Amino acid sequence: MGELEVSYANKLRFLRHRHGKKQIEVADHLKLSQQAYSKLENGETSFSDEVIERIADFFKITPADFVKPFDQMNIGDNSMNSNTTIHLIDAKIIETLEKLYQQNVTLIELNVKLTENLLKEKDLRIKDLEKGK
Repeated sequence: MGELEVSYANKLRFLRHRHGKKQIEVADHLKLSQQAYSKLENGETSFSDEVIERIADFFKITPADFVKPFDQMNIGDNSMNSNTTIHLIDAKIIETLEKLYQQNVTLIELNVKLTENLLKEKDLRIKDLEKGK
């Protein structure tokens, strides 16, 4: 799951919740199955330009607004009530946590490789010591 997909997925989820829509309602407008839509909203698939245009049309925003960072999005009205702010903060927290998760996965993978290399080196040294007996 790439950073861009995660960001778009969080925006899509935020907009859907903000407008009080169900996944199937948005999926129908995007001409997607509910399952395909769910994968979009979970950041499991990429957002095509066509899908971004349909999302923008459905939520009455421009495609340019959809691809902007959260804090620069023009999402229709400017009446950011407390629920909107909470959803926006929740989406940013989720986005940050997903980035941290990906970074941790990368670090773990690097640690596993390092450990494997150290074990191989240890085995070679043991063989060298055993030959020296």
